[in-house]
Amino acid sequence: MTLVTALTITESQVRVSCDEARAALDTVTGLTAPQAREKLRFAAGHTCEPVARIIDKAMSDARSSGLDPRQLVVTAAAVTAGEDIVRVRRKAHGKADWIASVTSDIRFDLTPRGLYEAAGADVAPAPSPTVSRGDDDVADRRPADRDPLADSVRERLYEVIDPDLGVNIVDLGFVRNVVVEQGRVAVITMTLTSAACPLTEIMSDQMRAELLPAEGDRLVSDFRIEWQWVPAWKPSDITADGREQLQAIGFTI
Repeated sequence: MTLVTALTITESQVRVSCDEARAALDTVTGLTAPQAREKLRFAAGHTCEPVARIIDKAMSDARSSGLDPRQLVVTAAAVTAGEDIVRVRRKAHGKADWIASVTSDIRFDLTPRGLYEAAGADVAPAPSPTVSRGDDDVADRRPADRDPLADSVRERLYEVIDPDLGVNIVDLGFVRNVVVEQGRVAVITMTLTSAACPLTEIMSDQMRAELLPAEGDRLVSDFRIEWQWVPAWKPSDITADGREQLQAIGFTI
């Protein structure tokens, strides 16, 4: 029998600055993997979606290895500068230029809770993410330990691009929650910049093309969108990666 002392997670060219990635990992060191993911994605204050997605993947890998992510603690984090990602930005009349995105190489360990506590460290209690609510707010369905299928649906939504802003709807902060109900029906809580935005049908069509393709893998049997206008969307909902993309296009954030 092999004793697992730690799982080392490495990810190269993550589209986040070193300072932001270090700050994010500093806030979750000592938390279990689900706690860390929830804090980086939903808690008030500092959030970091790129690092949250790495923890998502690490939890999925842990389950595949027969390990319970709730018993794994984030430890021994390190961040170094990665190689910039350079891509082409197409303009009108056939012109183009280059956009460079800074990246980081990220490494951290997931240590079994028992070993972590045996070393004299305390595991922090689960955080309680603050979710703003209004009279018309949709009830929060987020479970304590997220469904990997819901996370996969969320990943597909990175391919849905706002036609006006040219950035995906997740990094723009439009996707507020994703759950998968019985019958593999994805329920996506979304907002837009305004309730009067004329793009709701366009967004729905793009999401259908990604989630229910005519050919290829379908993650879910169907989906529905629950539009949420309270609290109102605000520019601070945009992720760091989304701000970088908007600035590269010419928007002032």
